[in-house]
Amino acid sequence: MKPIYLDHAATTPLASEAYAAMQPWLQEHYGNPASDHVFGRLAKQGVERARAQVAALLGATSEEILFTSGATESNNLAIKGALEFRGLEGAHLVTARTEHKCVLDTVRYLESRGLRVTWLKPDATGVIPVEAVLAALTPATAMVSLMWVNNELGSINPVEQLAPMLRERGVLFHVDAVQAAGKLAINLAETPIDLLSVSAHKLYGPKGVGALFVRKRPRARLSPQMHGGGHEQGMRSGTLAPHQIAGMGEAFRLAAERQLADAAHYAALRDRLWARLSALPRVLRNGSAAGAPHILNVSFAGVEGEALRAMLPALMISSGSACSSATREPSYVLRALGRDDALANASLRFSLGRANTEAEIDRAAAQVIEAVLWLREINGEPAGEGAAPLPPVDNVYEYPPAVWQHFSSAGDHAGQFPEGTPGLLSLRAENRAAASTLGLQLRLGDDGRVSEARFQALGCPVGIAVGSWLAGQAPGLTPAELSALDVRQLRAALEIPEDKLHCALMGEDLLRQIPV
Repeated sequence: MKPIYLDHAATTPLASEAYAAMQPWLQEHYGNPASDHVFGRLAKQGVERARAQVAALLGATSEEILFTSGATESNNLAIKGALEFRGLEGAHLVTARTEHKCVLDTVRYLESRGLRVTWLKPDATGVIPVEAVLAALTPATAMVSLMWVNNELGSINPVEQLAPMLRERGVLFHVDAVQAAGKLAINLAETPIDLLSVSAHKLYGPKGVGALFVRKRPRARLSPQMHGGGHEQGMRSGTLAPHQIAGMGEAFRLAAERQLADAAHYAALRDRLWARLSALPRVLRNGSAAGAPHILNVSFAGVEGEALRAMLPALMISSGSACSSATREPSYVLRALGRDDALANASLRFSLGRANTEAEIDRAAAQVIEAVLWLREINGEPAGEGAAPLPPVDNVYEYPPAVWQHFSSAGDHAGQFPEGTPGLLSLRAENRAAASTLGLQLRLGDDGRVSEARFQALGCPVGIAVGSWLAGQAPGLTPAELSALDVRQLRAALEIPEDKLHCALMGEDLLRQIPV
């Protein structure tokens, strides 16, 4: 099955133009831009050309652009640098609970050093209202830090409306514009934002380079976070990498040229995808139709998130912010919207790019719909007229072979017997911490042995595999023989790893309910 890449909010492929712009600086022109000889001056010229290209996309001047290693460093430099220059004692900052992790962690670090922080909650669409920001301001407020476009939801914060209001009140305004640059029109000559962070690899440039806009008039002052040779106007020491910077410059030049066309392309694909997914019942859009054109976040009720992702091996998508995906906790952004853990966990973020096509969108939507219907059927919901069993898919997440075998063939044993079936024994277990349930129905024959078994499950692939295995093993056994199975036998049969022990325990809890 051909992969479909729909994770452009995590990173984008390197544009061929950016790649070409990088090549001369990797071997032919290897001078240090800080050196005062011919090779060094040539490298400096390349850096300054790229600086102008980045500035042009943002409506800034070249002298207001500082190169960094990426948006994480830019956000750290902006927030720490500005507040440390001002002095943390008595300072107050306003930000949102839905900011990127690098902003949240930076602010929490400063909070541990005495900074007072107001954490704003978004409205139902993920937007931080102007009124909420203004109401949070105090005479001690030194900075407001808000992202322009939320990286999980695509929600657009009213930064253009806020900027002049904060300027009038003498409050520094920092904006993380990583997901806005190249998708929305940005003109810092007209919008009085003081500090603005961008990244190259989110906009078809190379990884490992970003920039921070630092307004010159009125001047936003920063304390440097890296000390050394006084590079980048003394605010960010370290030898510059001309090849990365040249790639970023060309990527931003290309983005400025394509901005309107790209935004229209993304929006058309996003709306097409939503039109298809919203035909499913109990599907929720996280964010609003008025959000950024390239992001669509959707929650699917009645399925478990890990199982849904496992059934979509050909779709390169995210269950949330890629930067926090190392944890398995439900998205803090979605929880801030009021989604419960189950819905937050069963969410997918689709983020669109230049190369995506309508045909890819249609294929992606069909795969998601088929997976959701199949998992809902495993959970005991009728799949609906015309729903076909899901074909086998690749085990890209490398579940144990026995788990994957019973998970992918779970439809063979899933379901429930009609009400009033004679000799029926119904069992049910739950793991609230994992938001999982497991049900097993045993039909007993005249000889007292199980003649047929059916299961239902809402859970991860391992939990579903446990139910499938039990339903397959039960026929021919007596209730006493079945209840004698324990967690050790379940783990051995399915090769269940330690981190999924709770799935085996849920199976054991189920069997302990059998009257013997």
